[in-house]
Amino acid sequence: MNYIRESTYYRHTDTLKRIEVNPYMKTTPIQQLSYTGVKEYLLTETRAAQSVIDKIYMMIQRTMREAVKRNILAKNQLEDIKKPKSVQRREKVRALTKEEQIKLYEVLTTEDINYSHQMLLSMLTGMRMGEVNALKADDINLKMRTISISRTIARDLKGRAFVSQSTKTENGNRVIRISETAMPLVKEILQCAEGNEFLFIHKGKLVNTSQVNLQFQRVVEKYGIVDNKIKGKVSLHSLRHTFATRCIEAGMQAKVLQHLLGHSDIRITLNTYCDAFESFQRENIAMADEYLASMGIGFGNLRLLKTAG
Repeated sequence: MNYIRESTYYRHTDTLKRIEVNPYMKTTPIQQLSYTGVKEYLLTETRAAQSVIDKIYMMIQRTMREAVKRNILAKNQLEDIKKPKSVQRREKVRALTKEEQIKLYEVLTTEDINYSHQMLLSMLTGMRMGEVNALKADDINLKMRTISISRTIARDLKGRAFVSQSTKTENGNRVIRISETAMPLVKEILQCAEGNEFLFIHKGKLVNTSQVNLQFQRVVEKYGIVDNKIKGKVSLHSLRHTFATRCIEAGMQAKVLQHLLGHSDIRITLNTYCDAFESFQRENIAMADEYLASMGIGFGNLRLLKTAG
């Protein structure tokens, strides 16, 4: 009915296949599904990531509601079942520090590394890797200094990469400006891809995010990029976080950053990068304090007088 994207359909199908691995869920008629039986199944999934559990729980509940709507069930007997929490320790993906970013930049620009162009472009524009890999030469306008983002690379049921003619979110369709820093990289990418419809092709095939992520992890480990004393997980998505964090440190407004990242809601931008925004706020307040002090305004050396009333 064209209500969901093709990539979303494939994700739902993967979730369904996972549910059907469980013998009870696969063989029990929907009218006979019991609260206890489904609860026991959900408990077997607690070792999975919370995002996986969320998808499973959502599919079960939506299926039950649809069954009630179609008069297959008189009521949803699983309505009160709670969603379990994952036992996995969730580690927040962090941005690279300035020192880590410089080290990675030097490695990617001096060593012969597969997918280095994609990694650099994500780090310098904040684009999602699926968006980067789906770029065509026509998406780049050097005269206007812009990149048009309107599609992403997804995977089908067999794990093969395909072009989804839409981005992750509706706001993901956007046009971003090419910075002075990124312009030489963009020109080099266009030269390397000359003659190809897509900018990034490996051995005649489209590149998916997993391929780039594996290479990124190898590079990070081989060249000792990450400072393990700093809390947080470093993954391919850290490149996007790094771009956003540097933008905030440079004083970029949240609304501008929201557009560059393709977030559907500014609250996503603020919540995701709240630590960086708070740090930037503290630095700016400190600068304001110094400015006021230079004007002779401050109570450091003054004795405050109490007034009656």
